[in-house]
Amino acid sequence: MFRSRYIFLPAILYLLAGFFTLGAQDWKAYPHTPEGSLISFPVDEGWHPDEAIEWWYIAGHLEGLTSGTPYSFMIAYFYYPGDTFGISYDGFRILNLSNDDTGVFHTHTMPVLSYMDLATDQLHIDARLFNGATEHWYHKEETDGTLIPFEYELSANANQDSITLSAVSQKRPLIPGDDGLFDQGATSYTYYYSLTDILVEGSLSFEGSSEEVSGRAWIDRQYGTFNPNTGETYEWFYLQLSNGMDLNIWNLFTPEKQLPDDPAYRHLSVYVDEETQYTSHDFELERLLWAKMPGSENCYAQSWRLSSETDQLDIIFTALHHNPEVLLPFNFFEGPTSASGTVNGSPVTGIGFAELVNTYEDPQIKITRPIKNWNENFPIQWKLENPDDGRPLLYDLSYSADLGSSWIPISEGFSDTLFYWNNHPFVNGDSCLFRVEGYTADLTLQGVYEASRYSIYDDQYTHTGMEAFATFHFYPNPVNNMLQIEWNVESLKLSDKPGFEVLDYLGRRMIQGYLSSGEVNVSMLNNGVYILILHTSRGSIKHIFVKE
Repeated sequence: MFRSRYIFLPAILYLLAGFFTLGAQDWKAYPHTPEGSLISFPVDEGWHPDEAIEWWYIAGHLEGLTSGTPYSFMIAYFYYPGDTFGISYDGFRILNLSNDDTGVFHTHTMPVLSYMDLATDQLHIDARLFNGATEHWYHKEETDGTLIPFEYELSANANQDSITLSAVSQKRPLIPGDDGLFDQGATSYTYYYSLTDILVEGSLSFEGSSEEVSGRAWIDRQYGTFNPNTGETYEWFYLQLSNGMDLNIWNLFTPEKQLPDDPAYRHLSVYVDEETQYTSHDFELERLLWAKMPGSENCYAQSWRLSSETDQLDIIFTALHHNPEVLLPFNFFEGPTSASGTVNGSPVTGIGFAELVNTYEDPQIKITRPIKNWNENFPIQWKLENPDDGRPLLYDLSYSADLGSSWIPISEGFSDTLFYWNNHPFVNGDSCLFRVEGYTADLTLQGVYEASRYSIYDDQYTHTGMEAFATFHFYPNPVNNMLQIEWNVESLKLSDKPGFEVLDYLGRRMIQGYLSSGEVNVSMLNNGVYILILHTSRGSIKHIFVKE
């Protein structure tokens, strides 16, 4: 199949490539410190006792040399000492294996009772697991004990599954953040490097059936204070593209489920070629599909579109399976992906992996207007009570004139959280119920709110929920720069702290301040619909305006 021809290049091609490029592989010698980097090899491949948490991670795609079966795997060793039920341990190991034809996924997490040998000057792990088994991940060595740069051997096993691999890195290390140290989330830092293209070969046993395998892998190394279990949630990916580029992608979420335009939350590190690599924080990652896990009902994104002006990246990548959720030591999704798109206008394909700690919820919606009376001068409005930047929603608005027995569409498939209904069929005194449905484009996540109280059409209606509103005048609408506000009742005073707030359609505060001159500067806002809230001595007044 095409996938096998692309993913699983014969070993002889790697050997020939290595022969012809040996002169350019100056990095294949220890010690090696990339220019401008805080990372040095082999010492930083070893353990850093002074750091709070550290992990060694390898994942990749394999092919059975006898059966032709495509497999994927992930092995991660964490140094993170703890004590549970009086049992002390040094950390834990996660082993994942998948049959990528059938989608059968096995995950096995085991405490590491002790790292019998955890070197600080090189990669040398001897781990004794809770079940008494031992595993290892070593540098390869010459017969005289000299380390072979960027070549490794590792072995892990669980029940009827096991994997033993030889790993040879084909490209110089990728150093995210340019020097290998950057802020990750609000309060954490991480030291970081990746080995992005690794030739692996060895043996694999899956559900008791064993065979030789070969393929490609990726090594990720982090140490510092960023903790996947307790830090901000995130979505992480690696991509190996057919044009030789490799991408390391991080997108972190705040506790409020927001994706801030903040370098600590957005990292795109790219290996372009032997001479060029860079880290950018200016990119977009759009979620396209979601899936709920069959056991936990946790929902994770499943397909993404990456776009970046640098190198004109436009790539869609998608999880191969919808079930690879790891349940211990915490819930997260870990599985293989495939990719296609363009780089600088040229088509590419690719493979990779996704590690997803962020989960998504069904939208919770509440209609906030009308409260009772309404007409076309005032919008039907609702609030998304659990906003999430990673879960863009579409809305359908409908009404019922028969106590909710049937619902008639008003408008469908729009993204605003308000709607001006100008072509309604009502006359004065007619009443109806309103319903709003919110959903992701693939319908995986859905929420519905049905009003329990009738709304009455009144073409003379001007009341907005508080008598004082009629004393205020807002203009222009739409507005470009300055929103003007006038009021004509002396006894109605603006309160202190703050005088006003401007919220976006998700309820996020964009501006706040004191209304000293009767105008609000909205020039810095993006085009869209916003809500101005004035805090007065008689309560709060809301005004909806459009920024152009």
